[in-house]
Amino acid sequence: MSETPSSPAYPPRLRLLIAGALTLAVPVVAGAVVSMLVEPSGTAGGLAIALFLGLALLAELKPVPLEEDDLSTVSLAFVFILAGVILFGWDAGVLIAAVSASAAQVAERKPLVRILFNTAVYSLSAFAAALPVLLLGPTAEHDPLAITLAALVGGAAFVAVNFAFISLAISFHQETPVLPLLKEELRLVGPAFAIQAFLAALAAALWATDARLLVLMAGPLFTVTLYQRSSLASRRATRDSLTDSLTGIGNNRAYETTLAGALDHATGTATRMTLCLVDVDDFKQINDAFGHPLGDRVLVEVAEHLATQTDCIGTFRFGGDEFAVLLTCGKAVARSHVEALQRSLSEAEFSHGTVATVSVGTATFPDDASDLHTLERAADAALYWAKQHGKNRSCAYSAAIAPPTAPGELERRIEYQARLRAAENLIRVVDAKDEYTGAHSERVALLVEAIAWRLGCDDQRVEQLKLAGRLHDLGKIAIPDRVLQKPGSLTYEESCQLAHHPELGASLLDGMDIRPVDVWIRHHHEHWDGSGYPHGLAGEEIPFGSRLILVADAYDAITTERSYREAATPDEAMAEIRAHAGHQFDPAVVDALQEFLEVSGRLSTSAAAFELLDLAVA
Repeated sequence: MSETPSSPAYPPRLRLLIAGALTLAVPVVAGAVVSMLVEPSGTAGGLAIALFLGLALLAELKPVPLEEDDLSTVSLAFVFILAGVILFGWDAGVLIAAVSASAAQVAERKPLVRILFNTAVYSLSAFAAALPVLLLGPTAEHDPLAITLAALVGGAAFVAVNFAFISLAISFHQETPVLPLLKEELRLVGPAFAIQAFLAALAAALWATDARLLVLMAGPLFTVTLYQRSSLASRRATRDSLTDSLTGIGNNRAYETTLAGALDHATGTATRMTLCLVDVDDFKQINDAFGHPLGDRVLVEVAEHLATQTDCIGTFRFGGDEFAVLLTCGKAVARSHVEALQRSLSEAEFSHGTVATVSVGTATFPDDASDLHTLERAADAALYWAKQHGKNRSCAYSAAIAPPTAPGELERRIEYQARLRAAENLIRVVDAKDEYTGAHSERVALLVEAIAWRLGCDDQRVEQLKLAGRLHDLGKIAIPDRVLQKPGSLTYEESCQLAHHPELGASLLDGMDIRPVDVWIRHHHEHWDGSGYPHGLAGEEIPFGSRLILVADAYDAITTERSYREAATPDEAMAEIRAHAGHQFDPAVVDALQEFLEVSGRLSTSAAAFELLDLAVA
């Protein structure tokens, strides 16, 4: 096998390797030419060498693919090079290798440096294959066992030199460790080379017995090629039958197979496994607004985000906008993965130019279910709950969200969900009023959600808090645009107007009966030391949700660039918030925010360092 990087931008170490290979190969090839000239093989010998050269060249031009991507191939030229070494000597074998390798790559229009390097590697590999023959003495006149021994030992030497040079070249080019590459080379083509070594011994033995018998090699060579290609076609068919044609991830069949296997493994090892059902929110509207081709591209981009999850057994698409992710972890770790997914989606740039969000329902084995079907029903119930409570959120299954059985309970839930949808429709009004306010509210909602999880809130309370985060600036609907969008400092009168927005927002929710969301919104500017508004509440008097919104609101405001100031870094923002913990902010909520930022990798300094900083708000 011979394969090197095609990029002309070779690193220094790779250039040295190429130079070293050429330095070693030139005298070897030159020596082979001189040897052939000094001791010519005669007409019959020359024709025999030409025959093996032609067969090697033909094999080089038609390599056998090993993997579905067609990038990994093996050439049957090895059979004729090794047989040539055994039958005609090291010089003939080196020339067969050099000419067949260079001619094939010239025909394929490979770059000159690549042609020279691969030719040099082939020549050195053939020379290495000849060393056992030189030590054993002439073998063509001896018994088949001697020929077989020469083929096996010489083949091993050929492979060792070839693999070493090729793996080093790839390692230097890609700046990766060489040992894993060597192992991968052996995995892919080691068995093929072992088979070819026996075929080379067979070819040499047949030729030594009667040259006409070489025609019998056509059968084994054809069989090897046909088997490899049919095996490859079978693997491709299997892959295609388990792969979604649009996104390239697993399809429904792969999901069922993988889920069953993962559940059996989790049962046998007493480990946890979490099933995440994912649904793209309002995907029909994306298709209707932007067209199906762009909608398909959005699905591909969502699938790419799903596939980046760690602890992941597999990612699957059922068709349409429905996906599944299998995780080898329990509820808490799965929640972190889902948070990271929704955060990455909120920050991503999609092909249709706007955000794409997902709703996620999770269920964990064996906590929520004892078998496959129960697990799927639990995850589906959690997904239904997430979609019915406003979308762009996740829900872990619990008994509280199990489908209701009593008619009264079902009616109550439907009425409550209708009220939630009506409240969330007001978010669109906020978005239309002020682009910053709408985007800011969505980011605050995600931060509030993350803080709530870390403070031990249950699913229902988290969803209420997230809704309050979305709606916390609802009262700004009544604030004049000239005040909201003013680039400089506000006057006293304008500040008073703006200070009314918490109570205005709460009043807009009157009659919807979605307490305590409206209460949290009313008091989300109260300070821990009692210096806030509208009622000057202090400490534990401030509603729990209001304290979370205040911290999330402040962090996002500090880290967002506005026309009148630059955005602070997460470290700077956290330092500023930490400096006001116990005065403006609830210290426990500040600790939870810091923990979330550290776990998500947004902070670069330690908590101790934060306490030493005292940054002024821009």
